Amino acid sequence: MSSRSKRTLVAAVRGAAVVLALTALRMMQGASPAGVAAWAVGFAVLFAAITWYTWWFHGDSSKALAMQAKAEAKRPRSLGQ
Repeated sequence: MSSRSKRTLVAAVRGAAVVLALTALRMMQGASPAGVAAWAVGFAVLFAAITWYTWWFHGDSSKALAMQAKAEAKRPRSLGQ
């Protein structure tokens, strides 16, 4: 799995966990489901935007690809091959 995919997955899971935890907390405090739903959807949209930004930010730029190729080229020499 690429670094980009890992970071995006972590951002998505973190956002989902925060929304679920805060929703559970609000429900335990006696909030109505309709009130919590509107609030939870707002936070879900926020975390979806953060996840998209993470995917975009860690994209495969030409500089990142060049650095990966350079690291791959050095790897066999460092392993003694």
